[in-house]
Amino acid sequence: MKILHTADWHVGQLFHEYDRTYEHNNFLNWLVETLQNEKVDVLQISGDVFDLSNPSAASIKLFYTFLNRAVKANPELQIIITAGNHDSASRLESPKPLLESSNIHIIGLVEKNEDGNTDYDKLSIPLKDNVGEIKAWCLAIPFLRLGDYPIVADAENPYAARAAQEASQTDNP
Repeated sequence: MKILHTADWHVGQLFHEYDRTYEHNNFLNWLVETLQNEKVDVLQISGDVFDLSNPSAASIKLFYTFLNRAVKANPELQIIITAGNHDSASRLESPKPLLESSNIHIIGLVEKNEDGNTDYDKLSIPLKDNVGEIKAWCLAIPFLRLGDYPIVADAENPYAARAAQEASQTDNP
């Protein structure tokens, strides 16, 4: 399988008040061509799709136009998008039900199961070959926000204690 990993697009960013839409557009055009020419199976976009948590309508349109073009150019392409610290996790996830029908998976939030533990099934995405067989798994983890891990009582480092607790509860898929 061919996997192309990218991150930190920061669509909508101004660089010293200079609008970078032209640059972002050229990058996305190049990326669509590369995905097609290299016959990429999986595109992973790991965070900071947008520069602001409340991106402009033009930035949102640029991003979703890219997704549409990428899937049309390569219908078997799987796209996995995780939210970064600049992205609004819930805003990024809002079209998730619609996009999953196009093999586009967006993980913005870390969901919990009924026991209050991380629901790893919701973060696990099967990577399939061109005949639909699972060849690998992607554990798609977005940027972890303070609310994504509960405080462990009396821990010197609550983050490390919770990470260790989560790791001890995880079954390898």
